[in-house]
Amino acid sequence: MASKLFPASNLPALMEIALRSRLDVQALFQKAGIDADMVGRADCYVRVEQIDTVLSTAFSETRDPLFGLHVGRDNHYGNLDIIGNLMAASASLDQGLALLFRYKDLLVPYLGFALRHQSDAVALEVFPHYPDLAFTQTRTHNELVVATIVAIGRSLTGGHFPVREAAFRHPAPPPPQLNEYRAFFQCPLVFEAPCNAVLFDEAALTSPLPGAYPDYRRRLERAADRLLGALTRAAAVSLQVRERLYETLGQGAWSVEKVASSLNMTTRTLQRRLRQEGLRFADLRDQVRHEHACRKLVEPCCDMQQLTQDLGFSDIANFYHAFRRWQGCAPGEYRRRQLTERARNERMAIHQMER
Repeated sequence: MASKLFPASNLPALMEIALRSRLDVQALFQKAGIDADMVGRADCYVRVEQIDTVLSTAFSETRDPLFGLHVGRDNHYGNLDIIGNLMAASASLDQGLALLFRYKDLLVPYLGFALRHQSDAVALEVFPHYPDLAFTQTRTHNELVVATIVAIGRSLTGGHFPVREAAFRHPAPPPPQLNEYRAFFQCPLVFEAPCNAVLFDEAALTSPLPGAYPDYRRRLERAADRLLGALTRAAAVSLQVRERLYETLGQGAWSVEKVASSLNMTTRTLQRRLRQEGLRFADLRDQVRHEHACRKLVEPCCDMQQLTQDLGFSDIANFYHAFRRWQGCAPGEYRRRQLTERARNERMAIHQMER
């Protein structure tokens, strides 16, 4: 998968989701390789694979069977940061959606949006860009997406968002849970649909929004353009560095000089470009090693000596020292914890299905 970057300014929202799942946020972010110094910063980025780790864990660990519905139901345009304010300051919902589509990578780079017109109604469809991201394939995510669309639509229009139908990719939930769906959406529900979608009156697209504020919207657009430009530049440099490092796993440690040469730039230029993003080559190399180690350690067969060599460490002792710094525990302890957690989740899933 060609990785996308996720602005670290959105990480507090993920922390809130993790807290609602009653998870240890610090441990979860460490597991995903997310540095605490990055949280909330507009000039730092994480990879969508790291977001997958956070949300997949939060979704699987929650004891609330309607977690996605409840989180989405509680959303408001203000929760969407600059994009939510852009939409609220728009003249109409049509203009607000156009801005969402334009700047979506600042919020949900792993999703795509489309408007499909049919007779006197329009469907806002949402689909995952990367099907190999585990969290986007869950019922919890489907609920979160569809409920968020309706909640944001209602908050933008002062409650006047005429929803005709809500569609979900997953099968219908059990009757008691279905009643809660009906209470929130208050419209016909479609399950096992091709994509998550909300169908609403086409007239709602052109109705004036109560928060319309053209001057403020234009100022926010300029700010969003700067953020999107920075994100694009970050993806063009740091992502290329990460890809080089991933491609060369197992070929010994790559130096900054070697990576710079492979990107046809001088070492000084590469370091300067990374500094502009608030990053250092050594940190990127550590992130790649950390993420790869965490993935390999939970595989059924993990050769510690081979993993040490693949990561470019001279011996196992150096790998153990680095892993303790990254994760706060030894590799063997991390592996035992993760395999125990996985077995427990599988037992819980089987128990829920039997119920």
